[in-house]
Amino acid sequence: MSRASNPNARAPMLFDIEPVRAPRAELYAQVALNRPVAVEFTYSVPSDLAPRVVPGVRVAVPFGRMREVGVVTSTSTRCELDQVRPLAALLDDEPLVGSELLELTRWIAERYACAWGEALHAVLPAALKRETESAKVIVASVASGVGQRELAEIESSQPKQYRVLRTLLELDGAIELRELCRQLNLSDSAARSLQRRGWIRLERVEAGAGELETSRVERSRPERLHEMQREALAVMQAALERKQHRAFLLQGVTGSGKTEVYLALIERALQLGRGAIVLVPEIALTPQTVGWFRSRFENVAVLHSRMTDAQRFRMWKRLQRGEARVVVGARSAIFAPIADLGVIVVDEEHEPSFKQGSTPRYHARDVAVERARGAHAICVLGSATPSLESWQAAREGRLTRLSMPVRISGHGFPPIEVVDVRSEPIGPTGHKLFSRRLLVLLGETLARREQAILFQNRRGFAPVLWCSGCKETLRCARCDVALAWHQRIQRVVCHSCCEELPAPKACPTCTKPGLRYVGAGSERIELEIARVAPGARVRRMDSDTMKRREDYEATLAAFGAGEVDVLVGTQMIAKGLDFPRVTLVGIVSADGALHLPDFRAAERTHQLISQVAGRAGRGELPGRIVVQTMSPEHPAIRAAAAHDFERFAEQECELRAELGYPPFGRLVRVLFEDASERAAVDTAREFTEALRERLAGRPVVTLGPAPAPIALVRERHRQHTLLKLPHDASTIQATLAALRETAEATTRLRPVIDVDPSSLL
Repeated sequence: MSRASNPNARAPMLFDIEPVRAPRAELYAQVALNRPVAVEFTYSVPSDLAPRVVPGVRVAVPFGRMREVGVVTSTSTRCELDQVRPLAALLDDEPLVGSELLELTRWIAERYACAWGEALHAVLPAALKRETESAKVIVASVASGVGQRELAEIESSQPKQYRVLRTLLELDGAIELRELCRQLNLSDSAARSLQRRGWIRLERVEAGAGELETSRVERSRPERLHEMQREALAVMQAALERKQHRAFLLQGVTGSGKTEVYLALIERALQLGRGAIVLVPEIALTPQTVGWFRSRFENVAVLHSRMTDAQRFRMWKRLQRGEARVVVGARSAIFAPIADLGVIVVDEEHEPSFKQGSTPRYHARDVAVERARGAHAICVLGSATPSLESWQAAREGRLTRLSMPVRISGHGFPPIEVVDVRSEPIGPTGHKLFSRRLLVLLGETLARREQAILFQNRRGFAPVLWCSGCKETLRCARCDVALAWHQRIQRVVCHSCCEELPAPKACPTCTKPGLRYVGAGSERIELEIARVAPGARVRRMDSDTMKRREDYEATLAAFGAGEVDVLVGTQMIAKGLDFPRVTLVGIVSADGALHLPDFRAAERTHQLISQVAGRAGRGELPGRIVVQTMSPEHPAIRAAAAHDFERFAEQECELRAELGYPPFGRLVRVLFEDASERAAVDTAREFTEALRERLAGRPVVTLGPAPAPIALVRERHRQHTLLKLPHDASTIQATLAALRETAEATTRLRPVIDVDPSSLL
């Protein structure tokens, strides 16, 4: 029957092209491809390859008129299909994805409503997602003799080339082209154009070892663990030695010695012949952190986002061959091919960076617990301020809670002083940047030749340019966000799409001249410190100054050596730093995330204050913390100032329970993006109506659709729908099935399904 005579028949799809009626084979392979379809594809196996085609190997297969790399998930001697194409090539002599990881990725596909092939794609390093592997990378550097004259020549006419050349001139050295393009949110075409001009060099070079791969920071072994450390360790070691899967919440205040417990636990796992994975937030993955593990254990592998493809591939092969039994890394290190896994540690488990932002949108904390279950291993979730999901799971007995409530140094918690900046006098520059109390303590700290950390979770000089005439702020034309002024480069920058523009001399809305700079970013803090404390040696750490991996290491090394008095920065300085001479921490503004339209705003604020405050007083010297805020009575800030996480968690959970938000229910966000606002609105409405029909009678609350809080990103309009689900297995399963079915039936644009979202912006 032709399609014309059958109006219900589907249109031909790409993988229907050129079907092959192959002779019946003795073996067929189910292959998962990185495609958003919840099926695997069947291929016949040539007889010469049959003995080696087993689950977990990579194969190259024809897919329409293309050729793609997939992973074999199963094989069979029977096939009901009439038209089957043969495998094009076998890429591995032995499985790259073992049975444990195959099962884990299938669980990810089911839990996060994605295809199995998409989950498998996340497991493999980039070099193994292609047929050919390369040990070389492309690095960019400025050609000899090129400088400010060439930069000025293209400033107005070629803004993308201008940004690339300016960044390379600032670096005064080489940088991997992929990393440069990632930072600037550009394709490589601008760099290629500069190469054709002869202004920059692009060279293919062998990828060397990164600084995290070779870092070794000595950490002396304590003669005796603190009693609370010994008690926590004994409980976990008992489960490890019995090969019993258990998940623990290690709730220890900053400075309580959680890292030493991790090291002792991993040491015992290695003695038993088992391996370990340690996950830390990307921003805490410093040479200091990695060096602690490397100084204790001989062979430690490192996996993180700024490694080149070649470096990541080399590390993956080391792990697969068993040459390293411990891996330290960020989110994706949970997929490291460690045989006989005994311990998984998720340090700072509350960090939102453990949530993947693209498909598959997994949460590494939950994947870690599931992987430990499959490996009969133990999983340790560590934090001073746990996520409310983990905290509530411990209260309900789904996690075993181990408490470490005091610092091993014996010193009490540094006092936290909350300063209401509304009562501070406005300074000569027209803003309340530093309170009188913070300036006094900073002066005393510098006089004692001690060190200070000043935290401001915004980069640039001023986050807002405001017109006093029409009361409007200068906004990005491509995104629904304010443009920030960066004084050093004399540009306004969109922190969403990375677009740059010269600052207008007059308001583009009402033409009134003289836009006002409102607020302060880390660049402004650095400049103001130089003004109020002219003798202080100041360094800034944010994504504007830390362009290369070496920059991060050099700054921390200088700070650790006492060559820097004041370290100013964003989230980069909030985690994983342990410097005993830091006696003052100043949080310049604690309100940045407090009033965001996200139900986790208060939780994130409390956690951030507690974590940043934990950088002070870690040695023998006493510490002080100053928190500047315009909301001193907010429960999140008051509880943080009192070092009382339990009080905050109980109060916040009462609110969450009333509204059915996690941890008292599951949340699913469906996001619709399109260049056409009408298309996004119509698709969101049609999808949500169809979903409501499919879920009729189920205890699911459907909110929306409505514009997302950030309604325009990179010229794409955004709508979203939220689903609130109870903790009921049948309801969750039915909801995810309905989401997949509705998404597959949506032809206009494909929605993004985010299960357990970490942000609603």
